[in-house]
Amino acid sequence: MSGLLERMQQYLQNPVQFDPLPSDYQSWSAQKKQEFLWQERILPSQYSSLPPLEKIDIPGLFFTALSKKMDLQADEAPKNWKKAIHAHGAVAKVKFVAASGNPFTGVFSGADYGLIRLSVTRDPSDRPFAPGLALKLFVDRKHSENFSALVSLTGQGDNHNILANEFSTIVPVVNEIGPRLINLIFRRVTRYPTKLYVRDLAEVDRFGQTVAQPIYPRELFLVPNPAIAFPKESGRDFRNDLATLAPDTLLFTVHAVDPREVGDSEGNSDEYRNKAKPIGELLSTSKFVSSFYGDYRLFFRHQRFKDE
Repeated sequence: MSGLLERMQQYLQNPVQFDPLPSDYQSWSAQKKQEFLWQERILPSQYSSLPPLEKIDIPGLFFTALSKKMDLQADEAPKNWKKAIHAHGAVAKVKFVAASGNPFTGVFSGADYGLIRLSVTRDPSDRPFAPGLALKLFVDRKHSENFSALVSLTGQGDNHNILANEFSTIVPVVNEIGPRLINLIFRRVTRYPTKLYVRDLAEVDRFGQTVAQPIYPRELFLVPNPAIAFPKESGRDFRNDLATLAPDTLLFTVHAVDPREVGDSEGNSDEYRNKAKPIGELLSTSKFVSSFYGDYRLFFRHQRFKDE
């Protein structure tokens, strides 16, 4: 409850008030949408001092309308939306550059305008450090395409380098009280709370053209650039680490398995991961910024996983 009160206070203290998105926003080009959110929303609401990281708000998560997280196709959250998990993060502009021979369609073939948000599940002062990311790729004249990824449900121990380990859109189930409780809450809206679907990203390209026969991976693996070596010791804030990265930095190499090569092979195994090949790179096109809008209003849709 204390975390909720802190966030309410931050709402009251925030000097930036946002009008609703323009009525014709969805019809804009991908570039115009990215620049509007960056210049008119994110930059004006940068924090003068970083708010403290928070514990998971379990009651808040229980009462969150999780169906909106799965179904709402929007770049801005409803006005009273609150993040009960991954409450604070840092956002940067990015582009996805497809690798030669990448077999996948839609925005997997390349997207010049996007936003990435890196965060941690909760305050890591007395818990394992648990990174997460959310990616939004803008599309001309249509809604954006989004996905999220985690290192794992339990994090990476005492290593506070947010880019120390790879992220995936599917993570193994963990038989511990905390993850089990959160999974039970998410099971109200999805049968697969530890898996996210990425088919939609293959169904439309960056220019808003619908793909007749989409080809998409079952799972994505995002491998951090090994040249980015933040210290692993605790006592620092990952948002300050990210703020040191310059624009045009390679953040992740994205790997995936062509489903036509593995058939019904199950993911999340070492064998499946070893078959994944690079399909492109995520590069920053700005510095990372921590802001009120990035924490409270920027919205990333989760796609329900479907068993096919």
